[in-house]
Amino acid sequence: MKNLLPLLLLCLLLPRGALSEPQVQVPTLHMPGLTDLLAKNRGKVLVLNFFATWCPPCRAEIPDLVKAGRAYADRNVQVIGLSVDENAKPVMPFVSRMGVDYPVYMAGSDVAQAYRVSSIPHNVFYDKNGNLVFSEAGVADDEMLKSVIEELLEQK
Repeated sequence: MKNLLPLLLLCLLLPRGALSEPQVQVPTLHMPGLTDLLAKNRGKVLVLNFFATWCPPCRAEIPDLVKAGRAYADRNVQVIGLSVDENAKPVMPFVSRMGVDYPVYMAGSDVAQAYRVSSIPHNVFYDKNGNLVFSEAGVADDEMLKSVIEELLEQK
């Protein structure tokens, strides 16, 4: 019993869930990795969504991004989330809570600067040929996402 007491005390001192929840780290995406990611997704309409866990408009937009990702998954459309949070710790719980089922990365400052992200949410659309077509701050609602994606899918 004496041997179990220190273990029990340790368990009580650990933050709640520390033993049961795996600590998953969100990968950070820098320019070389982004270039590879864009090349890997060539042939698809690509939607890059810059967001932060603390941003109310970002939280409002994410369900529409999830819906679009699911609706167009079989039509070569890929949504990718790029968090601009300063700390990666809240990102995975946020992604889980929001039901995000597309890839999410931490956006390195070089990536955010390359797209001139000055406010969030910020969405970037690439056509199937890998050309940047649209990059703009503001909420992309369901109607806007559908309109832009449909237009890009129709292009040859």
